Amino acid sequence: MTQFEAAFDPKLSERKLYDFWMEKGVFKASRTSGKKPFTVLMPPPNVTSQLHMGHGTGYTMQDILVRWKRMKGFEALWLPGTDHAGIATQMMVEKSLEKEGTSRQKLGRVAFVKRCQDWKEKYGGMILDQFRAMGFSCDWDRIAYTMDPHLSHAVRQIFVTLFNEGLIYRGERLVNWDPVLQTGISDDEVESKEVNGHLWYFNYPIEGSTEFIPIATTRPETMLGDTAVAVNPDDERYQHLIGKMARLPLANRLIPIIADSYVKSEFGTGAVKITPAHDPNDFEIGKRHKLPFIDIMNPDATLNDKVPERFRKPRFEARKEVIRALKELDLFVKEESYKTTLPHSERSKEVIEPRLSLQWFVDMKKLAAPAIDVAKDGRLKFHPDLWKKTYLHWMENIHDWNISRQLWWGHRIPIWYCKKCDGHTTGMTDPSQCSKCRSTEIWQDEDVLDTWFSSWLWPLSPFGWPDKSNDLEHFYPTDVLVTAPEIIFLWVARMTMVGLKTRGVAPFHDVFLTATVCDKQGRKFSKTLGNGIDPMEVIDRHGTDAVRFTAVQLAPLGGRIKMAPEDFEAGGRFVNKIWNAARFIFNYMDQSRPLQPLDASKLSLSEKWLLNELAVAAESVDKMLHAYRINDAVEHVYHMIWGSFCDWGVETAKNALQGTDQGEKDRTVSVLVYVLDALLRLASPVMPFVTEEIWQKLPKHPGWDRPVSLCIAAYPDPTTLPRFPEAAAQWQRVQDVIAGIRSVRSQAGVPPKQQLEAYVKTDTAGVTLLKAADADVRRLAGLSKLETAVDLKRPGQCLADVGKGYETYVPAAGLLDVAKEKVRLDGEIARIGKILAGLESKLGNASFADRAPPDVVEATVAQRDNMKTQLAGLKINLSALAD
Repeated sequence: MTQFEAAFDPKLSERKLYDFWMEKGVFKASRTSGKKPFTVLMPPPNVTSQLHMGHGTGYTMQDILVRWKRMKGFEALWLPGTDHAGIATQMMVEKSLEKEGTSRQKLGRVAFVKRCQDWKEKYGGMILDQFRAMGFSCDWDRIAYTMDPHLSHAVRQIFVTLFNEGLIYRGERLVNWDPVLQTGISDDEVESKEVNGHLWYFNYPIEGSTEFIPIATTRPETMLGDTAVAVNPDDERYQHLIGKMARLPLANRLIPIIADSYVKSEFGTGAVKITPAHDPNDFEIGKRHKLPFIDIMNPDATLNDKVPERFRKPRFEARKEVIRALKELDLFVKEESYKTTLPHSERSKEVIEPRLSLQWFVDMKKLAAPAIDVAKDGRLKFHPDLWKKTYLHWMENIHDWNISRQLWWGHRIPIWYCKKCDGHTTGMTDPSQCSKCRSTEIWQDEDVLDTWFSSWLWPLSPFGWPDKSNDLEHFYPTDVLVTAPEIIFLWVARMTMVGLKTRGVAPFHDVFLTATVCDKQGRKFSKTLGNGIDPMEVIDRHGTDAVRFTAVQLAPLGGRIKMAPEDFEAGGRFVNKIWNAARFIFNYMDQSRPLQPLDASKLSLSEKWLLNELAVAAESVDKMLHAYRINDAVEHVYHMIWGSFCDWGVETAKNALQGTDQGEKDRTVSVLVYVLDALLRLASPVMPFVTEEIWQKLPKHPGWDRPVSLCIAAYPDPTTLPRFPEAAAQWQRVQDVIAGIRSVRSQAGVPPKQQLEAYVKTDTAGVTLLKAADADVRRLAGLSKLETAVDLKRPGQCLADVGKGYETYVPAAGLLDVAKEKVRLDGEIARIGKILAGLESKLGNASFADRAPPDVVEATVAQRDNMKTQLAGLKINLSALAD
């Protein structure tokens, strides 16, 4: 018989088993198997650095779903890939160049792109190593990368298609400008942070008058680009100034005083400086009033040559210089402390500068309409459902998408400009002449496309789109997208739009939004903060199964979790528990005696209970996985294995295993192996390594199939598993008595090895059950004597346990200080009584019953009933200690 080592060694098993799975091809998906496909696309991680457990948790949930469906007989495909991550990768590479004393400008575009490609090879390889270490069951033959030739071809195709349909256009708009990376970024890549700032007050002189108009602003330096002052048309203080001109200090320009209802009279001075090229609200006012747009910023946020030389400095230095100059002109009024919210770049962490810029945009309104419909009519479902409202709100108020980035790393915009005319030329091949005037003097746009412009094609391009392919026909649409809530707009919505645009069908049926993983301080795991947990470190310490189990167990649907490295110790203990239970059973197997099929007529009451528990657990786990309540499913697996199987099933079986009846021993071993085999199948999607290692050592049970790997074995079908509800209910009564005696033992602080006496008062059926289970009860409860009767009298001072249909008494002599225990019970009775009285009063209040939500009333009633039960038990305990 195969050797069963004393302990499970993840380091020895994991690499060996992963290589075994790869050799047997168990993760490969076939179009020709005849099985129904189940497809999940891995959200492609950025090739910027190694992953942390925030990513690891989400990817593990995907793997659980894929492994579960594969075992349920689906042709399960989990397609892996990586993303080139334009801004993030360029930022990391530029930082490395800075350390070398050089820059991308010194290298030149070709050499810099080569450095980015090298970075991708290095860190992309690390990420894939992490995926394999975590046991991810991807079809590695299909791995994709957003800058692979075919995926780049797809990017070009969608750009050309949308451009030709007039849905891609070029325009001058105010964008979020990152002065460190020197590129525009989207609203979704901006973080708003509250900071301690200032509000500065100063005066603008009114032309042809001795009067001034007072201004308040948080950004004095932008005054050099002002083209108007705006007041509310109903503000009586300034009505006489509307239409007049103010002289802009320092710039020595005349600007009009205009009326606009946007202005809030109560804020600041009620008069607002208007800088259309540097503020989004001012931009809209500038368009309404046809004001000039003066861009006073360079790409690095220094002030440019459109301002006097004195102020041509970095923006915050220029701010100080402007304030000094206003003071010199006696136009400065005061400075106030002011809390404000400033936009910061998610990547560089620098304060964003709103800046007028000529960019390429996608007209999103037409694309959004079908994507709104599929969410409203249920063709696209969100888990949890609350995210549907968020998705629809954003989609119904969608803005055009700025797709151009002032970077060198990424898909270069396939637009060629003409020196002879204003023509824009594009196509699936690089043009040699202008499509408008046929001039050959053309050059390509220097910018690249937003990273998400390639990522939104992820459900399409890895399957061969825009070409016709069997993969695309078979695996599209995919089944579920598992991703993070923060990219519901950046990615989920856009994939839905382009999928409907190109294929007429949403790219997935379900969107499962995972829990947000944070450190113990509540900060989201971040590569930039460096507060994430490295999966490889915790895997090295505890093993992959422990890491996978712990991460998912902690992660409720759509919730927020705090994770620390020490949390994974619990997962390690669970892995050891499974191994030790299997090893114990293995020691009682006799290779010469084959396992027996289940025979209901020969099963003991406890075995019927265990099999019934298995069927109930399998049903619950299956339902929870269908509902994407993955952590609840994992919790059920945990309680079934640790509680029902190890603590009760194995322990109860010891009498038979250690007895002399060979037939009873054979039956017990067969039942335990049947249940263990089923539990390994249930747990396999969560903990694939330890379950496979044990499963390969087990002999084949006649009740189960036996393929080459547990990964492709049949998942337990709750509709075919044997059930014994009546027998299970009977054994549950026995268990309740045992648990009650254990509770009394714990209460009295009696060591496990010290034998007790127990007396149980119950009904006739209970007496029959307990007498039949006498040996089990005495061994599991640690009893030297068990007496049970319908009319049993309490044997003197006792500790008591009261349950449904029974009262258990354990003589107290020598177990604890009776007088002290009476005082404790009196105090508990008083405390519980006070709580109960309060709940009764609350429920008796008509106002509460009528106005409180039904679930609150229901919870209060349940709490009241629980308090009643506790109080009754305490009183019986006190009574049992009477002389």
